[in-house]
Amino acid sequence: MAAKTLLETTNPVTQSVESVKAFLSWRERAVDPLPTDVSLENGRMVLVLSSKKDAYYCTTSRACSCPAAAYHPGQRCKHQKRYFPLCDDAFERAMSVPFRPTSDDVIPPLRARPAQEVA
Repeated sequence: MAAKTLLETTNPVTQSVESVKAFLSWRERAVDPLPTDVSLENGRMVLVLSSKKDAYYCTTSRACSCPAAAYHPGQRCKHQKRYFPLCDDAFERAMSVPFRPTSDDVIPPLRARPAQEVA
């Protein structure tokens, strides 16, 4: 039988409460009361109970499956800021770098470039 990846951390997916309960009972951890967070992969991923207590958001240092992360791409949600605080400064610095030059003086206009001779 071919090996199948059960948990992929590149694109976090919101998990149902029932699936997390089944996972916790398989790991022989307490299910009642529901834990507010479940740390996986040595802390690289955290399942966070939603405020409605109807789902668990999958949170990593780079992404989160909560609605706020979907509505505000490129910004860290409250789950990422809480469970991965050390990543905050590096992330903010990386996001503050402009994607294009801030001044047109850096890029010369087309007419100022030397013309090429056609042979």
